Order: sequence, then structure tokens, then C-alpha cells
Amino acid sequence: MQTESVLSFLVIILIHLFATVQTIDVVERSSSGFAHQCAASNERCMLRVMCDVEPRARDQLVSCLTADGLEGLCCRVSGESRRRKRSLPYELAEELFNNAVGDGHRVYTRKLANIDRYREVMTSDASKESLVRQFHSTPFLRQLSVDDQAAYEDIFVARSFADALNLTVEERLDLDEISLKNAPRRKRCLPPKSCDPHARYRAFDGSCNNPVPSRTSWGAAGHPFERLLPPAYEDGVWAPRVHSSVSGRPLASARDISVAVFPDNDRPDRKHNLLLVLFGQFMSHDFTRSASVQMGKEEIQCCNADHSGALHGDQAHFACMPIAVSPSDPFYSRFGIRCLNFVRLSLVRHGKCKLGYGKQLNKITHFIDGSSVYGSSDALAVSLRTFNDGRLLNSFPSGEELLPFTRKRSSCEPWAEACFRAGDDRSNQIVALTSMHTLFLREHNRVATRLAALNRHWDDEQLYQEARRIVGAELQKILYNEYLPAIVGHNKARQYGLFDEHNGHTNFYSPDVKPVVFNELSGAAFRFGHSTVDGAFLIQHRHRRSELVPIQEVFLNPSRLLERSFFDDLLFSLTDQPQQQVDNSITFGLTRLLFAGRNPFGSDLASLNIQRGRDHALRPYNDYRKWAGLGRVTGFEQFGPVGARLASVYDSPDDVDLWVGGLLEPPSQDGALFGETFAAIISEQFARLKFGDRYYYTNGPKHNPGYFTGEQLNELSKVTLASVICANIDHPEGFSIPSNSFNQPSEHNPPVPCHAMLSMDLTAWSSH
Repeated sequence: MQTESVLSFLVIILIHLFATVQTIDVVERSSSGFAHQCAASNERCMLRVMCDVEPRARDQLVSCLTADGLEGLCCRVSGESRRRKRSLPYELAEELFNNAVGDGHRVYTRKLANIDRYREVMTSDASKESLVRQFHSTPFLRQLSVDDQAAYEDIFVARSFADALNLTVEERLDLDEISLKNAPRRKRCLPPKSCDPHARYRAFDGSCNNPVPSRTSWGAAGHPFERLLPPAYEDGVWAPRVHSSVSGRPLASARDISVAVFPDNDRPDRKHNLLLVLFGQFMSHDFTRSASVQMGKEEIQCCNADHSGALHGDQAHFACMPIAVSPSDPFYSRFGIRCLNFVRLSLVRHGKCKLGYGKQLNKITHFIDGSSVYGSSDALAVSLRTFNDGRLLNSFPSGEELLPFTRKRSSCEPWAEACFRAGDDRSNQIVALTSMHTLFLREHNRVATRLAALNRHWDDEQLYQEARRIVGAELQKILYNEYLPAIVGHNKARQYGLFDEHNGHTNFYSPDVKPVVFNELSGAAFRFGHSTVDGAFLIQHRHRRSELVPIQEVFLNPSRLLERSFFDDLLFSLTDQPQQQVDNSITFGLTRLLFAGRNPFGSDLASLNIQRGRDHALRPYNDYRKWAGLGRVTGFEQFGPVGARLASVYDSPDDVDLWVGGLLEPPSQDGALFGETFAAIISEQFARLKFGDRYYYTNGPKHNPGYFTGEQLNELSKVTLASVICANIDHPEGFSIPSNSFNQPSEHNPPVPCHAMLSMDLTAWSSH
């Protein structure tokens, strides 16, 4: 009996130990429900953005806490899988490639020759005066470099080579994986940029952020946009998506979709204000800047002189993709307009001398680095400096600090009394955007002036660079901790590690995270803000009556900033006026009067967005729903009341454009402004721009050679957009702003007087 009792006791102990070991071995969880360690030996707790599976698959993985305390996922760690390249015999490769180069060059030369005929067509007074200006795709274009021009010849070479190999569309998307062995390539290849991995300050062009020699161009100006999903080029190279994937019929005109789906209904947001809209636009210009193909210094025109139709044949430039307008259009038919101008985006050459499908050029840095303030090149940065006490150039036409004036008046309407220049050439697009540029110009000069008083031994260069470093950190702090949680929801922001929830330094940087902007973000998802624009600004003047200013009156005309106190009044008004909801309603100020000037009509931003998505070769909305882990939409009725209007312009739900479908998706329950598809794309994007940025402001000395001290990080943690506004308005006395400046004033978000606003103390930067 005693032996049996002892054995029974031992069995119970062993069972208990086995169960305990199993529990520990499977997963050790904290009280918050996250695993402290992952079960399998080939799994590691990693940030979501570093887990190399699609978002829909991530939902099946165990949540865990990384060593730094961030929410992560137990991801399988495996060796890098490499597809086997298709290899061709040397003789065949040499012959096919050389023939393709010759054919591509001849096609491209013939296209260029047609431009002479095109010039003759477009030299009439009508085309050069009133109508042409109203239908450009963007008013801010510059001449392309020789390398940029060569990118288009490469496209024709790639098509010829793919035709010679009889490749399918899918195979053409992998064209750069075909091994040509030693076949000669007639392309100039630029070596990686030589970098100093210990540089304290960012390069203006964004290069050398990644210390790995082969990755120094990641995120730099001129690096192409990247893709979440393969492009939908119809020829696998550069032909845009213009046919239904179901019926094969041509897709409806972007303008027809705009008219059918996007009316102008006033639907004010109950929570957020217009400051959220303008800060989003300002920040989007910090990391994305595409530009249309152009002909020397002239803008390409794809419509005839009176816009009664598109140019065809030899008269049309090869980059033309005009938008057809119906003769029964409810607006443009009044003016006989049958064609909206649209020119395809500039491309960038493939790296490492490869052929492949067209990749759109991002002209500015991909990082959140203040490039909209300072520029994305050494030359532009130099042109904006005073070289005195670290300050930026400014002007005081009415006694209040504004941006410097520009001599290039092409950025503004001819009659504008003022036209400014900044680190981004879109600063004059609308007066509220100009005010955001003015705000951060003032912030730089305020910081530089204070640093100079604290550190009299610092020279101009150190004052400038330190002020630039601080302003860049402020922009990151506001974007990741105020703006992104407001648009994607707090849960999504926390899930992707977008919040800065840690005191002191972080070590989140990974050289394996590629910090580049997605085509899907630039071409669709981040254009959600166009739905939130109000058709007019309600300006509440301090000493006068309120004034309603239609937005079309202040496109490309920031002259109102010359009025004393207008800067203060506009910022106050932006915090008080509701933005519009994210839905299928867009103001006519954008869909009929975009850049109208003094004409009774302008362009249509909704049409431009749809057409731009097709130019980017973005896949249809349903493909991104699948990517985001959502079910495909199988019937138009699933879109709700707008479904019938969608059915009138699309053959199938599988044809709906990403920008259109994303706007129509109901907002998630997490407080996001939009649905799960856009939330997933935007969260994934900004996680990569954060964890792939060595100079992110919270990164410590392990990765960031320009790291802030613990005391400085503590001061930066106090920065909010409200505190920056209070520090830079002209008349802070009597000025109040809610602490959560992206929400309308309310009982739960009361205005706070500027004198009571918590602000950053720059004595933390004193080096005495």
C-alpha cells in the first residue's frame, strides 16, 4: 500500500510537471495576454511589419511581446527563399537582347520624332492660353534628366525582349529575373553611393540611411515606389489597366465613374476638424512626389486645343492617357469639354542594369524627415538658407514672418500678389497648405534662434543642422502619436507599433525593413483625404465678421497671407471647422473647379485619382481586400446604397478601382476614418517608414549616430501640433487651441490658452 501510494504521488507530480512544462513550452503569456516567448524553435517574436506573411495570414499567428516591449507576432524564421532564375544560352541571350535593344531604340526614336508633329498641333494661341492651363495633371513639372528619359527607352526594349521570348504577362512581371549571363547590356549602371555610416545628420536626399552598402539608395529621392501586390500592367511591362478583368470590355471613363459615384453632399464629421486634413496633405508632401512625363520644359497636352476630343495617332505623345468626358456630362457639357488632360507618371530606371516593368519615380525622400521644409537635395536646401545663425530664408511683407518669395511665378496664378517657395514645390497649391509650410518655417527659425542663445559657440552650420534635426523629430512625434492614431484608429496604431510608448531610447531599427513608399499608398490609399475636404473655409476673423472663402478662390493663390492676422485667423478656423466624412461625397470645388483660376470650370480630382491608379497599374479593390484578410465583394449590393451606381459604371465588383472601393468601405469599429483595407495599407506603410528609418528620433546610439539624449527625448515627448502652433502664431495672447488639435473643440476637448500649453524646453540642448 505504501509503495502504491508513493507511486501514485509520483505519478501526480510527474503529470503536474509535464503539464507545467507543456504550458511553458507552448507559450508563456503575460497578464496582458501576449506571449513572452514563442513556442517553436524556428519562431521568433517580431514586429508585424517584419513578419514576412500577408496581413490576412498574420491574424492566425500568436501575439507576443518583443524584447523591447512592443506588440509582435510569433513568426517563423526561415532562410531566404530564392526563385530559380530562368537561364538562356549565351548565344541566344546575346542575339535576342541586342535585337531587342535595336527594336526598342527604333520604336522610341519614332515616338520622339512624332513629338515634332505634336508641337505643331499644340502651338495655337488657344492651346497656349486659357484652356491648356486648366487641364494639366499637375502644375509643378521640371525637365527630366537623361537617365529619366532613358527609362522610357528601357520600357520599349523590355517589350521587344519579352515579345522575342514569347513571355506571358505573368512571366513579363519577372523579366528582371531572367539571367542573360554575359550578354552585353547597353545601359549605364550607377555604383552604390559611398556613405559615412557615422554621419550625425541625415543626407538631404535620403541616401545612406541604411548602412548596408548595397542598400544605401533605399528611401532616397529618385528611388522608385514599391508595391504590395504585383502591378496590373496589361502587357506585363507598362500598358495601364484599362479593360475589365471579367468581361474584357474597356473600363468606364474615370470621369463617368466620378459623376456616377461621387456627388457633392455636405456631411460634416462629428469629431475631426480641417486641421487634420491640412496636416495630412502637408505630411504627404514630405514623403511622396511623383511627376508626370513632360516634353522639355513644356507640359504635354493630350487633348486638342478646345478640349473637344483627344489627340490620336502621331499627334499624341506616347505618355498620354486622356480622360474621356461624355457629351451628356452634367457639368462639362456646358462648355463643350470632351477630354480632360492626363499624362502618365515619370519612370525610373531599374537598378543593377536590369530590364523589367515600369516603376514610377518618387522625386523626394521616402522618409518622414522634414524634406517639405528643407528640400530633398543639397542644392535646394542651400537655396533656402540664410547662412546666418542657422536660420531659413523668410520674408516680412506685412511685418509678420512668411515664407520667402519665389521668382518662378509658374507655381501660382499670374494674378497672385504673392507666391512663395519652400522645400516642396507644391507649397502654393492652396492657402491653408501654405500656412502649414509657414508654421514649420517659423518653428525652424524659432528653434535655431533659441539654440543660438543657448550655445553661442555653435556656428551657423551646427545651429542649422540641430534645428533641422529637432524639427524633423517634431514632425515624426506628431505624425505617429497624433495624426496616424486619429486616421487608422488607436488599436491599429498600437498593433503596428506606430505609437511611441516608451520612455528613453528604442532599438527598433532593422536594416532589413525597406523604408519606401507603396504605389498603393501614393496612388490610392492616402488620397482618402480628398473626401474630407470642405468646399469652403469659414474664416473667423478676430476683429471682423466670419468670412466664407470657397477653396477654388485660393488655389495657387496664397495672397491672403499678406493680410495681417490672417495666418492666426486661418489656423484658429481650421481647428474649429469640421472636416467632411470619408465617404463617396467629394466637393465640387475638387471635382469641377480644381485649379479653375478665373475660368468657370477646372479639372476633376476624383477622375485624376481613378486614372492615376490605373496609370500606377494598381490592382482592383478586391485584390487588396484579399491581401488585407477580408472577403471579396461578390455583388454590388454589398456596397450598400451606392451599389446600384457602381453597377452602372463597372461590369463586375472585381473591376472596382482601389481608390473607389476603399472610400466606399465602411469605417472600422476602432475609430478609424476609413475601412480595413485602407487602414491595413496605411498602417503597413508607416510601420515600414518607422522601423526602416535608422534616424527615427527615438532610436538610440546602437543604431542612430544622431541620437537625442534621454533629457532631450523627454522634452520632445511634450511636443504636440497644438504646442507648435502656440509657439509660432503672431498673437498668442488670447489664442486658445484644444490639446488634441485634430478634434473639434468640445466639453471633452476644451480649448487651452497658449500660455498654459505644455511645451518643449530647449535648454536640454545647451552644451555649456
